[in-house]
This record gives sequence, structure tokens and C-alpha cells, in this order.
Amino acid sequence: MSFSALLPSVAALTEPANLAGLIALGSSITWPQLRHRKAILAVQVAGSLLFGLHYLLLGASTAAAMCVMGALQGIALVVLIERRHRVAVVGATLAIGAVVSALTWSGLPSLLSQGGQAMSAFGRLQLDTQKLRLWFLASTFFWCTHNLMVGSVFGLCSDTLALTSLLLGLWRNRSRAPATALRGAAA
Repeated sequence: MSFSALLPSVAALTEPANLAGLIALGSSITWPQLRHRKAILAVQVAGSLLFGLHYLLLGASTAAAMCVMGALQGIALVVLIERRHRVAVVGATLAIGAVVSALTWSGLPSLLSQGGQAMSAFGRLQLDTQKLRLWFLASTFFWCTHNLMVGSVFGLCSDTLALTSLLLGLWRNRSRAPATALRGAAA
């Protein structure tokens, strides 16, 4: 099977599931390159809701619910000031996600979407953007496998771009070794 056989036709791009996936893909390209935590989380919320719609229209209800849980986490983490409240909201959405996952169970895809959402949740709690990127890197592997199983071309494109962008963001924002930093400061 060729790669072009996996891509949707031009006519298929106008289907609602594919339109939502295509627009959501834009967030996957954007957020890993952002430097500020609130901006990262805001773009992720929009993308989560759009991917939720995409998965719902594809019939992957657990994945759709996990995307909504992710969006709720992102909103809470931007709005709530106290860390303990943020942790409580993330914990609650993880618990609700587990119940929803059980209610919408469709086998391994459900487990993978919940695993991806959990890794993202831990990432959203990170104050350090590099640690946030690492947790989302772990999340990408869960979602990539899920998207292969449910046939989400835009999910796979998002995973590929997110993986590339995450690795680039990790590299670009890495800290220099202390000796290198001192040499740079002395110059």
C-alpha cells in the first residue's frame, strides 16, 4: 500500500470529520514552538476540542471524551491560580476519564486514548516547559498508535508534526552546560 493511498481524496476533505481534523492539525504544529506556558495551554485547548469533534465524527467516542477532558484541564490550568486547585482539577478529570473510558470501551483504542490523555495531563501540570514537552512526547506515542487503529489520518499527521515539533522545541530550548554558559558570559 502506498502513502498516497492512505491520504483522503480532495472530496473527502470537505467531510466534517476531516475538516475538524485539518483545523485541529494547525494547533499541533503551533503549540510546541511556543515559549510561554499559558500560550501553549490555550492553543492546546482549541486543538483538543477540535480533535474531540474529529474523533466523535469518526466514531471514536473514548478519544473524543479524552480530548474534552484535556480541554477542561487546559482551561483550569490557565484560569486557576493555586497549584493545589490545578492538581485537583487534573485529578478529577483523570478519574472522570477513567469512568468515561469504561463506559465507551472499545478495546485497545480506548486504553491508548486514555493513556495518551494521562501523559498529557501530567505534562500540563509541569511548570517547566521542557518537562511539559517531555510528557507530551510520551503522550504522542499513545496517540499515534490509537490513530493508526482508528484510521485518523489527521491524527497521524498531528502526531508526526507534534513529534517533530516537540523534538525541535526540546532541542531549541535546552539549557547549555554550566561551563559553556560561563564561557559565553565571559566573552
